[in-house]
Amino acid sequence: MRGYQRLGYGVAVLLLASSAFHLVVYAIDGGSWAGPVSWRKPILFGFSFGMTLLSLVWVAGRLRLTSRRGRWLVGALSVASTVEVALIAVQRWRGVPSHLNFSTTADAVVSATLAGFAFVGLIPPIVIMTVLAFRELDASPSMRVAIRAGLAVLLLSQVAGGALIANGRAIGLPPEATDLSIFGAAGQLKVPHAVTLHALQVLPVLAALLTLTTWTERARTRLVAVASAGYGGLIAVSVLQAARGLAPADLTVTSGAVLLVSVATFTVVGMMTLARVRPPRRRHGSASSILV
Repeated sequence: MRGYQRLGYGVAVLLLASSAFHLVVYAIDGGSWAGPVSWRKPILFGFSFGMTLLSLVWVAGRLRLTSRRGRWLVGALSVASTVEVALIAVQRWRGVPSHLNFSTTADAVVSATLAGFAFVGLIPPIVIMTVLAFRELDASPSMRVAIRAGLAVLLLSQVAGGALIANGRAIGLPPEATDLSIFGAAGQLKVPHAVTLHALQVLPVLAALLTLTTWTERARTRLVAVASAGYGGLIAVSVLQAARGLAPADLTVTSGAVLLVSVATFTVVGMMTLARVRPPRRRHGSASSILV
């Protein structure tokens, strides 16, 4: 493990610890889970940024990176993630909204900083890593499918995040006055953003579990591809509902059918995998990770 990976993993653990800390605070302090000023924000943002950074640092270890490029990519992701989570936590402790809050000069600076670090410190490294992953990746065929699909979906999450910000600016009201993530009548832009954010954890974990089965690598690759398609269906439904201004549960016949097929596809692949998982055989004198 290289130094920049240790740095990235360390920062990711701190972000997850921040999420856990604020979960304890929420359990003690209580209050509403929803709304622009709630403990939900430092909890979920700390968890999401922590898990995403963990995944990206792990992927970086499977790319053919020079030490300089690795330090730049992981360093930028680590700094941007830390700033995002820290400012969101600070705003919650101050009792004010973190995003799209321009009520005071300080709040406007925080909102601008959050947007700036997202566009400068997060998106470029993710784009670069995605491009590199499609060119050369040190992983098995099934894991390559999982990583590439996860990174591609992660790029979509950045687009969804940008749509959230653009929608909030278009509404033009303070975050305390209305839910700035609502598009149209009831479309919830937070849903596609959340769904697309965690494919990079879900799909590689599935690929790793498949290495503990007796299936051939060719079969594992096909199963990961099928699961990726199922995950894509979930994304399509969330985007379709939001774009039409429909609440996530207000399904149409089309979106309901796609959702049913997608959930069934992913569930069946997951159940088949778990049913075939066998404990890894220990090799005398050596130990290795299943995430290869």
